[in-house]
Amino acid sequence: MSRELVFDGFWEGVAEYSCDCCGKTVKFRFDSEDSANNAKGHRQALRKKRGWITTKVDDRWHDFCGESCRNKYIRENTL
Repeated sequence: MSRELVFDGFWEGVAEYSCDCCGKTVKFRFDSEDSANNAKGHRQALRKKRGWITTKVDDRWHDFCGESCRNKYIRENTL
């Protein structure tokens, strides 16, 4: 997965999501344990507001910033 929590205080920081193809990053600020663990809400915002795609490739889930990155990743990493 391409999610990382970066802390800058006690349950404060950013949740970073990055494209598994091009590395584009989107950050969500959090200020509590509940908001830090809101991966479902973050992924929903990425899909609906930013057009991100989550796809299973070779039995592993990957995040992509768009269809072109998804297609490029699949072409380069599968037989």
